[in-house]
Amino acid sequence: MKSTDTSIDKKGKVQEVKGNSDKATTEIKQGCRNIFVDELKEIYFAEKALMISIPIMIKKAATKELVTALTIHYNFTKDHIKRLEDIFTSIGESDIVTKYEAMYGTSKSLK
Repeated sequence: MKSTDTSIDKKGKVQEVKGNSDKATTEIKQGCRNIFVDELKEIYFAEKALMISIPIMIKKAATKELVTALTIHYNFTKDHIKRLEDIFTSIGESDIVTKYEAMYGTSKSLK
């Protein structure tokens, strides 16, 4: 018996899907996974940008307290990046890290 269900397209819009409900469920799960991965990518790229920005801010900091706070933030950012890379690897999306390094000329050997 065929049924009507909903799915999420690539833009996150809910669509009505006709057919087998197992297929619809799979499409919904894939849509949710795509949204999840896209959000992780945005977080990852933002954290990588901070790795470039924070050292510049440290150099321009006016007080020792600010230098200390920025240094602590820099270390937290490194930890966040490592966790995100571990998450990408665990869900089979480790190519995201490779693509980032290729796009921006970064390499883990430089760290």
